[in-house]
Amino acid sequence: MKIGLVILLGCFLILVSQSFAAETENDGYLSINSVIITLKAGYADVHVEYTQEDAFRLLAFMFGENDIRNRLQKYLAFSNTTVLSLNSTAADMKVYDVQPVYGDGLYWFPAHTFGCVIPEVIVNTNLSSERYENISKLENGIVYY
Repeated sequence: MKIGLVILLGCFLILVSQSFAAETENDGYLSINSVIITLKAGYADVHVEYTQEDAFRLLAFMFGENDIRNRLQKYLAFSNTTVLSLNSTAADMKVYDVQPVYGDGLYWFPAHTFGCVIPEVIVNTNLSSERYENISKLENGIVYY
């Protein structure tokens, strides 16, 4: 009787844990809240705001911020980046994926696919500001001065 109850309880816990795992889109302790991309001449400044689960905040403080840096680069999926600053709620990065166009002071920021769905993305140029909600990619590239 006791063995049957233990087996039943074990099966129930496995099923419950599988259903909770299927609900979350996030695969870790880090959730991106917003990304602000400011396009400059030859590069882009990227400011990311995120939240961490409380238990992992202490572990990141104790063991370093390398895993946070790796997860941010995975979620944002930019190549050729430099992390300028990083703390428990935000990070600043410089992205060098910007390309000059025709050599007339015009720059091209190519279309981009993120590694997750981001609730808010703001893209600023010197002439305009675009705001997107719940996107996983910037469909079109941006030409700017």
